Amino acid sequence: MRRGELFDLTELRIPLSSDRENIILHRITEAARLGSQFMYTIKEACGILGISRDMMDHLIHTYRLDALAIGTVYRIPWYSLVEYILDKNDDDIKEVFDEYIRSRHRAT
Repeated sequence: MRRGELFDLTELRIPLSSDRENIILHRITEAARLGSQFMYTIKEACGILGISRDMMDHLIHTYRLDALAIGTVYRIPWYSLVEYILDKNDDDIKEVFDEYIRSRHRAT
């Protein structure tokens, strides 16, 4: 980082392309099918998804990505990574929530 800069710009992540998503999905499901890896560390999951550690913490604490806490260590199951890659936007959950809010507002 050069002097006078607030942020280290080399830490910026590039979003996943559709080709890269397909490759990652294939690797994760193959590893689970073969029984070689069912859980991923936070660092591995950040590398797979191409996001920062802060973003990973945000996804876990807002329940957008499932994680298993063993003491103070988090592990991400393979199916949670696949689910997040396939449905990043959670559009269906947002639509249900918005409809609920609209129905509550009309009832009062």
